[in-house]
Amino acid sequence: MRAMLILALAFTVTAMARAADPYVSTGFVPLPADIEIGAMSAVAVDGPDRIYVLHRGEPPLLVLDGKHRLIAGWGKGEFKTVHGLRVDSQGNVWVTDNALHIARRYSREGTVTLTLGQTGKAGGGETGLRSPDDLVVDSKGLIYVADAGNKRIVKFDPNGKYLAEWGGGGKEPGKFATAHGLAVDSQDRIYVADRGNNRVQVFTNDSKFQAEWTAAGNPFGLLVTPEGVIVADGDAHRLTLLDFDGKSLGAWGTPETLKLPHLMALGRDGMVYVTEVNGKRIQMFQRAK
Repeated sequence: MRAMLILALAFTVTAMARAADPYVSTGFVPLPADIEIGAMSAVAVDGPDRIYVLHRGEPPLLVLDGKHRLIAGWGKGEFKTVHGLRVDSQGNVWVTDNALHIARRYSREGTVTLTLGQTGKAGGGETGLRSPDDLVVDSKGLIYVADAGNKRIVKFDPNGKYLAEWGGGGKEPGKFATAHGLAVDSQDRIYVADRGNNRVQVFTNDSKFQAEWTAAGNPFGLLVTPEGVIVADGDAHRLTLLDFDGKSLGAWGTPETLKLPHLMALGRDGMVYVTEVNGKRIQMFQRAK
């Protein structure tokens, strides 16, 4: 009987450990009270000293210091529907705009230095974009745009020259319902949140299909961490941590605690920043111990 009780207790403890959330909330990034915050779309972290916040209000791009104090605001009147936000290794700030069909590169001071696509004109081919949702920059400075309206990934060189594309509409491997969110890892593998097909697809940086992951619901945003990829499912208001084989290491979040999680960022200290479209806020998470 005692042995059975010990086994039952061990099973219960193991089950509780498996059920525990892999990340725990540490609260929210404080945002300026005198700015009317719109739908929260994306966040990016530039080393230890700057956090960039992208929302659908004015000004749409807020710059906070390492202590979450506002130090700048950009882009007033320059956008229609902001969506994706990234900071590359050179400190350039990238913003995608669904309605203007462009991706813009800014200097750290807020000067436009490059535009991909044709402002206000939906297009395709080598020069046009249609409702771009997100982008990433790999270790060589190559740029990958999730051109959602064209259901493709477009690859550019560091100067914005078109290099290649892949995708197209469909459910087959390498096709997309919506190429919504992107992530890139240290080996320059490209992860695509195929929203609508309920999967994450993994590619080499020259478009070769590697894997399809279906353990995290309908993906909106993706974030590479040292142990795997966090997937934001905006429909289920849930985050899932997948290992690099696509196996779930745990999920967390409810409609009450995560109000449409969207695009995310990772701080040097391991802090995970998650934008919530409906919550109009940025929630911070740390790895559970």
